[in-house]
Amino acid sequence: MTGNTLEFGMTTILFGSDLSEHCIPAARWAARLARLHQQDGRPVRLVGVHAISPEELSLLRVASGGGDGDATDALRDEFREWISQVETFGIDVEISIQIGAPAGALVHAAQLNKADWLVVGVSGRGQLSRLIMGSTAERLAHRPPCPLAIVHPEGFAWEGDARALAPTDFSPSATGAVELAADMVRNQGGHLNVLHVIELPRSTPSLVEPSAYPAALVTHLEETQKAARAQLDRLADALDLGAQLTTEVRPGYPSHEVLATAEELDANILFLGCTGRSRVAEWFLGGVARGVVRHAPGTLVLFPAVDTED
Repeated sequence: MTGNTLEFGMTTILFGSDLSEHCIPAARWAARLARLHQQDGRPVRLVGVHAISPEELSLLRVASGGGDGDATDALRDEFREWISQVETFGIDVEISIQIGAPAGALVHAAQLNKADWLVVGVSGRGQLSRLIMGSTAERLAHRPPCPLAIVHPEGFAWEGDARALAPTDFSPSATGAVELAADMVRNQGGHLNVLHVIELPRSTPSLVEPSAYPAALVTHLEETQKAARAQLDRLADALDLGAQLTTEVRPGYPSHEVLATAEELDANILFLGCTGRSRVAEWFLGGVARGVVRHAPGTLVLFPAVDTED
C-alpha cells in the first residue's frame, strides 16, 4: 500500500478545470478532501490545473495584446474568479497553467507536484470535456499517476455517509483500491461493499439460470467461490471495519455484475484498480466506459497500477 491514503502525512491534491460550471463539483470534491487532511493537522497542498493548447494561447495572446506571460496572467485571473465560487475552507489554491493537451498536462502537473490525488469532472466545455471521453483519457485512466477521482455531480462529495463499492480480483492494484475505500469509510462514515465476480466463460448465455449450467461449470464455480470467499474473509479481517463492511461473491460478467450491484446498493462512489487479472478494470476503462463514466451511478476512484503489475 502506498502513502496515498487518509492516514499519512503531506498530501498534494490536484484538480483539473476548464473554468466552466461543470468542473465545480470536482473542485469542491478536491477542496473537501483537502479540508479533511487539514482538520487532522496535516499539511496539504491544493493545486488547480488549467490546460490550454498552443493555438488557444496564441489567440489569447493576440486578444490581450501582450506576450505569453500576459496571456497566462489573464488565465490566472480568470481562474481566481472561477474558483471563488468554491468553498476552499481557507486553503490557498495554487494555480498551474499548462500548455498542451489536457490529459498530458494533468499527468505532467501531477508528476511535477508529486500529487497524491488527481480529481476531474465528467463533463465540461473545451478540451477538458474530452478528457474522460477521448482516447487520451483512456491512456490516462489506464495509467493514472496517482489515485484518480472522476467526480459525478450527484456522487459522494465528502458530506454524509459513503456508500462505497469496491470490486476486486485480489490483484495488488485492486487491493489498493479496496484499502483506499476502507480508509474513506473509516474516516467519513458509511459502508463498504467489496465484490468479487467469478467470471463466467464467454460461451455461457447471460440469461441462463445457474441451475441450467453444465455440471463441470457448477463444480468449477463452487470451488472458485469457496476460494474467493476465503480470500475475502482474510481481507475483511485485515480491513477491520466491522459492521461497516460487507463482502460478496457473484458469478457472472464483471461489467454487468458491478453495475447491477452498484444499482442495488445505491452506491455513490466506486473504487477500481486500474489493472488486474479479470476484465473488471479493462471493461470500465475501455470503449464501454465512455458512456459509463458519463452516466456512472456515482463518483469513480481509480487506483494506479502497483509496480509488480507493470
